[in-house]
Amino acid sequence: MPRELSEDPKDRLGVYKRLEEVPSRYRLNQHAAAYRDKDVWETFLEDHLFPQYSSDRYRQDTCRAGQLWKEHMADRGRHHALATPADVDQWCKSLLDRRNVRTVYNHYWVRLERFYSWLLARTDHPHVYQPFLMAAVEYDTAGRIWDAKVSSR
Repeated sequence: MPRELSEDPKDRLGVYKRLEEVPSRYRLNQHAAAYRDKDVWETFLEDHLFPQYSSDRYRQDTCRAGQLWKEHMADRGRHHALATPADVDQWCKSLLDRRNVRTVYNHYWVRLERFYSWLLARTDHPHVYQPFLMAAVEYDTAGRIWDAKVSSR
């Protein structure tokens, strides 16, 4: 029987539980030049996500989530694949200003969390930590969305 995942996001993180614990040479901001003009989100959609989920509605919702994320990250002066936990939390706050927690989780968080997990699992990307999980550990707003995730199981 498979072991059930912990509901505590800290238990799902690897070695680094907080951004401050990540050595500066491994932080995502060190890779800004390599990501300039690369649309990693589109690669994720075409190579990974859309082959698994083909409904038009799912694709539309996912594209909308990605577009809002890209705009948010551009406003913060960072590439969409190089977020900090603070970027994630601020995005969650802005989404919750206009939507309920369940909508934010189901239509936005889940897609971007999956994107960062995909980056983390790939050897062609330098990701060694998951900013969405770190945000859930460190910040109240992101933590509320995480709680919506685990309460829906």
